[in-house]
Amino acid sequence: MKNPIVVGAIAGVVVGIVSVIFSYIFYIVFRVLEPMGGFEIWDPSLIMLFALANVSLGMIWGIIFSLIYSRLSNSIPGKGVMKGVYFGLLIWVVKDVAAGSYTVLIRTDVIWGIGLIVGGFFMWIVYGPLLWYLYKKE
Repeated sequence: MKNPIVVGAIAGVVVGIVSVIFSYIFYIVFRVLEPMGGFEIWDPSLIMLFALANVSLGMIWGIIFSLIYSRLSNSIPGKGVMKGVYFGLLIWVVKDVAAGSYTVLIRTDVIWGIGLIVGGFFMWIVYGPLLWYLYKKE
């Protein structure tokens, strides 16, 4: 599969689902981090809205990052799946580590910053290799 829009949409939907699963496990099951607004407001309808937003944004940003990957793939170091891992880690550092640090230092919201950094790691470490797999030569 070589179309960056289709590849990005597929990988983005998967990463959106991974994000929802991660959030559910850490926020609801383990209660490690308190979600925005507290646990009291997170009823099934809000959880479904959150899931829909995550999958939709995953698809949109998945397409954007896939277009970038299609242009940069030859200059990404590594061979095989490591190309995807490196690209996923690059997105994680630029998007989530940067946003998390600003959130912690400017908004002083440590919990939200940690959620961005840790949650983003799981999202993009899945996205990068999946993107590589969908782009690899048949």
